[in-house]
Amino acid sequence: GGKRMSAQKRVLYTRHGQVAVITLNRPDVLNAFDKPMYDGVNVALEQFRDDKLVRVAVLQAAGERAFSAGADIKAIAADLEAGTFEGYGPLLTDDNMVTAKPIIAAVHGHCIGEGVNLMLACDLVVADETARVAVSEARIGINAVDIPLKLARKIGYAKAFALLVPGEAKDATWCQAAGLVEIVTPAGQAQNRAFELAYEIAESCGPLAVQAQKETLWRAVFEGEKQGRSAGMDWREITRPSADYAEGQRAFLERRKPLFKGK
Repeated sequence: GGKRMSAQKRVLYTRHGQVAVITLNRPDVLNAFDKPMYDGVNVALEQFRDDKLVRVAVLQAAGERAFSAGADIKAIAADLEAGTFEGYGPLLTDDNMVTAKPIIAAVHGHCIGEGVNLMLACDLVVADETARVAVSEARIGINAVDIPLKLARKIGYAKAFALLVPGEAKDATWCQAAGLVEIVTPAGQAQNRAFELAYEIAESCGPLAVQAQKETLWRAVFEGEKQGRSAGMDWREITRPSADYAEGQRAFLERRKPLFKGK
């Protein structure tokens, strides 16, 4: 329908071998989130989850200046005036893992509010030196909800608080030291580096093993150790008898690169 069409223009989904690339595509408004943008991200996440041909995703953004400037204030104002505003979102990743396949964020320029939320939904973050990460809600008198919850689990209380209050932007170096960003690149290099990393994971790791580790970790962090262990043991039932595990052992003994099939 029309909703899906406008959502698909907002967020692009492409496939490069075993790597999916999800691109926020509203560069003219710094990839700000209006309703179709939320729909677009959610549709792309589901597409990645269900796409049997890809093992890893890169989440990136079009344009020079921003990963995302956060909520589209103009769209909200227009909807409020029209009486049609019911709150945007949520992202599927707000309280759900969505997929056990890894997602790598490539962040450049402004990454604000909902942009930070999206970055926190990813498993690894590559940022270039232009990245400026801000949770500025407190500066306009509103509180973020999902972001503090995720930050608490991902980087701990002290660093999370420093990002939330007083809400000024932090650079890539601060974010890396805080544990929010894994790799910092020169300006303009984040997307290439994220893709290289995604390709390396897709090529060198057993896909089932990677998914097993992500789910074990995710459940342990966001649900509790018991749930994490349970997920890990369930996955063991799949990975232990898998052809990939047999191939991995064989390749190790034969000192060659394994060829994983994802089964």
